[in-house]
Amino acid sequence: MAEGQYHLRLVASTNATPSSTRDPDTPDERSPLPTYFKSAQLPPDLLSSSAPKRLIPYSSYLNPEPVYATAIHPSYDLQNPASTLYIASPRALPIRLHSPFSPSILASYPLVSPTTEEYIAPHSLLFSSDQPNTFFAGSLNLISTFDVNRNGEEPVERMRTVPSKRSNVIGGVGGIKGIVSAFGMSSGGILAAGTFSRWIGLYDGHGRGSSLGAFEVDDGTSNMEGDGTGVTQVLWSDDGRYLCIAERCSDGIGIWDIRRTGKKLAWLRGRNAKTNQRMGVDNIGGEVWAGDVDGMIRAWGNLGMKEGTVDPMWELKAHD
Repeated sequence: MAEGQYHLRLVASTNATPSSTRDPDTPDERSPLPTYFKSAQLPPDLLSSSAPKRLIPYSSYLNPEPVYATAIHPSYDLQNPASTLYIASPRALPIRLHSPFSPSILASYPLVSPTTEEYIAPHSLLFSSDQPNTFFAGSLNLISTFDVNRNGEEPVERMRTVPSKRSNVIGGVGGIKGIVSAFGMSSGGILAAGTFSRWIGLYDGHGRGSSLGAFEVDDGTSNMEGDGTGVTQVLWSDDGRYLCIAERCSDGIGIWDIRRTGKKLAWLRGRNAKTNQRMGVDNIGGEVWAGDVDGMIRAWGNLGMKEGTVDPMWELKAHD
């Protein structure tokens, strides 16, 4: 890390207790959900220091309700305070725009059910990579697009992920049915959307084009290992060819070859994330890094270069 370069990290805290059993297509209201956002700077000597560094938050915000999803603006830069923005979706409230440098809410964006007139809290959020003044919000059978500059206004576009609410088609040509729980944008502008019902939908045009297709995470055709009860994160390789899919209550991470075969390529074993909480996964220089429920960090190398079941190449005890 170069001197003077900082990255924002949002840390959430809660005292709730997770549940081990739940409906496969709905969020677990009893699982821990974040109520605090805390922002901290990474010190310039972090990597060169021989002793652990304690991060001191420079900003803290208490949400009135548990938060289902967050997203940081792609141009976030502490040297430019105007760019330090993030969005959050608190339960039963409009989506909110925040800055760690402002104690108040900067803007809000209502997503309202047309049948009940209640606020819908999206379970996934993502700023657009080609139009950073817009963002996507995922909810039940729906992907909504908002304009950041339109404070107080509803979505500028709503895209249903199934033909109709009465449709019995779960995936394939009928789309993806269920709560849209994860977003990921490839370098080539393909939006991947995952659901708690274990389906993946692909959309071109940076998420505003047509559907490229859909597939089930566990379609019964693969002989590889695999488990999970709902998609919590989708992550692309740098070249946009491979898609990593992480699920709740899972011991691994699935890798799919999207461009060539459209099939499951590998299973990264040993993740140890048997929980309903969202456990983060990241692509760092072609390596897949993931944390577990026991304070370990594990990494699997050469993303997309290995087939079958793959074991971690190293692991690190981050905390007790």
